[in-house]
Amino acid sequence: MVDFTETAYDCWWCSKTRFKIKKNYWNLFGHTHNKKQKRNNWILTVVLLIVSLLFLFPVIWMLANSFKPDAAITADMNSMAAFIPPALNGNFFENYVSVLTNTGFVRYMCNTLFYAAILIVLGVIVNGLAGYALAKINFPFRERWLLIIMLLMIVPMETIITIHFLIIAKLGLLNTVLGYVLPMIVNPFNIFLFRQVFLGLPDDVYEAAQLDHCGPVKYFFTMVLPMSKSVVATVSVFTFLNVWNDYLWPSLVFTSSDLLTAQIGLNAITSNDNTTTGQTLAVITMVTIPVIIIYSLFSKQIVEGVISTGSKEG
Repeated sequence: MVDFTETAYDCWWCSKTRFKIKKNYWNLFGHTHNKKQKRNNWILTVVLLIVSLLFLFPVIWMLANSFKPDAAITADMNSMAAFIPPALNGNFFENYVSVLTNTGFVRYMCNTLFYAAILIVLGVIVNGLAGYALAKINFPFRERWLLIIMLLMIVPMETIITIHFLIIAKLGLLNTVLGYVLPMIVNPFNIFLFRQVFLGLPDDVYEAAQLDHCGPVKYFFTMVLPMSKSVVATVSVFTFLNVWNDYLWPSLVFTSSDLLTAQIGLNAITSNDNTTTGQTLAVITMVTIPVIIIYSLFSKQIVEGVISTGSKEG
């Protein structure tokens, strides 16, 4: 490594010469390093693009064939035409129109969005308050409660669902919206996310709020949540995806077709013998695309929310 350290006794000519050597050194080796870094970045970008396309192939195939009749799907099965949608004409959206008008899928999607909205609001409030208490409020056995919550994060979902079903059945809440929503409000993972983020909030803000006669609950809604937008967005997205993709729990709770969710509706429609392949792909597309859109729009917030919950001591 070239040493460019200057000394106090350098003469004017030596200093000028050293400056020229230093400039030429960095022009040569620094420029080479930048070119190599750019080349590596381009190679990495191309590799990631190819991998992304491989993962997107099934989605592209599903989307392209969802606009085709069954005869065209069969004819294009073994060619690149399977990845190309048909020409735009009067029957382009026939599969989608048939599904939306001849089945109850619109109602199933509206039900799912309604349940998700309720659980997002209640989940942020309840889990956020629990996370704030574990992070900022001293109460008896706080560390033991935190340990219990962390242990619940590793309990198999099937075990919890069985207990939930027995309790809901005992309370007579089967086939009700309350029976579906109630067990899903509290989420140990979301409590842990909130707790980790709230640990990083400065205590002096709360002390200043107390001077303005701001209680803990008011402080939580007016100060804590606005300062924690990333984790709120993360929990909201996770809750939506959980409700949207959930099949097991609503299939246990609901028996009325008026209350069914999108996943159960998807299964009911695709298992019908009268449903064509194109209609099946159209239904799957309508269930899949919202998930991709939601994750694409909020991926930055999800990453920020998860990163902000890194290891912290409280």
